[in-house]
Amino acid sequence: QAGSGTAPCPSSSAGGSGSRPLPSPQMAAQLKDIVEKLNGEPFCLDLSLVSFDDKDPQELMDILTKVLVYMDPKHDVDTRDEKPEAMYQRVAEFLHIVGYQCCFDSEFQQGLMAVDKGTVHPILYWLLNNLDSLKKRAYLAKFCMNFEVPEEYLRDEQVYQQFMVYKDLQSSFKVTHSHLEQERNSRMNPMEYQREVGQLDGEREQLSQKIQTLKSKSDKEPGFQQLLQVTSMLRKEQEEEARLNEKLMEQRYQLDQVEQMYFDRSKQLKEMREASQKEGEGGAEMMLNMLRNEVNGNRDKLGRITRDNDEKMQRLQEVDRSLSDVPVTQADIDQLEGDIQSMQAEVASLEGTVSESTTDPRLSVYKQQQNLVAKRKEDVLGEQNTLQADVDEASRVLSQKEREYETVKGHKFMKRDQFKVYAASLRDKSAKFKRLKAELSELKHEVAVLLRTEQLLQAKDPTPAGLRETEAALEKASVEKSQVDKAKGKTLDDITNTVTRINTQLKEKKNKLAPQIKALRSVRQNFQQVEIKYTEKRGEYERAKSSVDGELTKLVEEVKALQNQVLEREQEYHILNMQMCTLDSKQTRAHREARCAIKEERHSAEFQTLTDEYASQIAQLDEQCQELRKEQQFVKDSQQENVKQKKAFVQLERLMQLKLKVAKQESQGLPYGGMQQARTMIDESTPGIQRLVME
Repeated sequence: QAGSGTAPCPSSSAGGSGSRPLPSPQMAAQLKDIVEKLNGEPFCLDLSLVSFDDKDPQELMDILTKVLVYMDPKHDVDTRDEKPEAMYQRVAEFLHIVGYQCCFDSEFQQGLMAVDKGTVHPILYWLLNNLDSLKKRAYLAKFCMNFEVPEEYLRDEQVYQQFMVYKDLQSSFKVTHSHLEQERNSRMNPMEYQREVGQLDGEREQLSQKIQTLKSKSDKEPGFQQLLQVTSMLRKEQEEEARLNEKLMEQRYQLDQVEQMYFDRSKQLKEMREASQKEGEGGAEMMLNMLRNEVNGNRDKLGRITRDNDEKMQRLQEVDRSLSDVPVTQADIDQLEGDIQSMQAEVASLEGTVSESTTDPRLSVYKQQQNLVAKRKEDVLGEQNTLQADVDEASRVLSQKEREYETVKGHKFMKRDQFKVYAASLRDKSAKFKRLKAELSELKHEVAVLLRTEQLLQAKDPTPAGLRETEAALEKASVEKSQVDKAKGKTLDDITNTVTRINTQLKEKKNKLAPQIKALRSVRQNFQQVEIKYTEKRGEYERAKSSVDGELTKLVEEVKALQNQVLEREQEYHILNMQMCTLDSKQTRAHREARCAIKEERHSAEFQTLTDEYASQIAQLDEQCQELRKEQQFVKDSQQENVKQKKAFVQLERLMQLKLKVAKQESQGLPYGGMQQARTMIDESTPGIQRLVME
């Protein structure tokens, strides 16, 4: 089941109520395998068979969720807050994507929603035994699963363009992933690369030696360079000719394809034109027939391609199985040939014994009957094989149709109404069974009563009327019965002989398999010895690797420390170099200042030396500082008066605004505020000052 991705549907009820049945050996082996996988990487759950079997539904669901999260992180949800219907939809969809073959019916749905062990254990067993491949399949399903878009939405140009971009990205992902897988599969071991490089180096040295030998021989021959040039040109022309021939073949093949395509399209165009010229329903019907013929032709092509693909895949699987089998040695072949010869001799001796024992003429009748029975048996077996083949073909066609239906319509879940009809049919059948059982019991009771009546009548009248006719009929029936019994005895003898022959063949097969089983045991012993040696060598390798890794780590740390020291020294060097450059510039300026001081040079047109220039600038700055101090002192002295003056001007401005407002109101004849009797006048008693007086 783990290999093919199939699992039986649970036969227990969804709730799992009632007494727990004892596990079968197969179920016990599955539980053991599940616990081993869960205790290993990457889960490390540290479970035992008893603790795992005693898990309640919520804990069992948590374990299943951990396995699903490892394969696809989207399942990292809190199952305690999730509804059972949503949980079933999520898990069932994922199982369908990764290829879990099971009948997703109502019973499976109830078992998964109730976290029944009979449903969850097979799922865990299949997932854990195919963990890596299913993880890869779940990863690919995110990008390779087709996103179905309704036809009416694709009529929109923007939606159609986005959908085509999605298809292009999907195809490019498939190509990239297949290329990556090919690169991973074709990746060689570094040791193999080194071996190949060494081999190529040896071949290069041999070729260089041969070239040197040929050069030393050809230098002495006159006209060799011209011959070499001519042969090189000939080789180039031959390569060009071969390339052109290949290109010509490709172009011819493409031309044939284009001509065939042109012929098909011309024929189709002609038919379409003929159909369009016809008016009414005839033209439409003709076009519909054309489309149907085209669809049928495409279906036939698809069927042929599918059959070819299946045959090639089957052949590939057979080759893979042949390559994965243990290689057969010459000793095994000789042993099998010896066994065949001994078996043939034994068969010949047995046939001679049988021919000698069957020379009795009295057995001819039984032989004829045996031949008749054998012939009839062969006919019946042939008919049975034919019927079985028909049944297999019908079941295969049915399964194919169901898969096609699933791809088009989704999973075949039983609806509520269908389930009610199914339950009603079951109830009708059970009622019919009970009724027929009651009738059978009544008939048995009636037969018993009739037998008892017959016994009583015989006891009363031992020689009733018609007894002689009955006795004659009974004698005749007994004679016929004896003949039938003889025929049955012959048939039983034939069956006994057939059973004996089958048992003999079984013993022969067991005897044939005995040496192979012995050889298998010896091979297992050798395998155990080799495995022990491999374990020892692996341990030595791991110890050596750990020691080498430790030394490598120390060396890496030392290299890092030395690199840090080098960086520090470089930094110190650059700092000292900058300081030296600064000092050199200062020294150069000091020497020039000394020459300017002794009037050998002049610093600038205005100043003789740099000191004079600095002194002039310092004097200017001192003058500016003195002027600024004076201004600062003046501002400090006049600050209070200026503040008072500012306040007076602010008050004056407010007063003038008020005066203006009052004058406007008087000119308009309006009273100001609540002062209806107010009067204004100007006081000029103080010389140079005018005051506004309001009464």
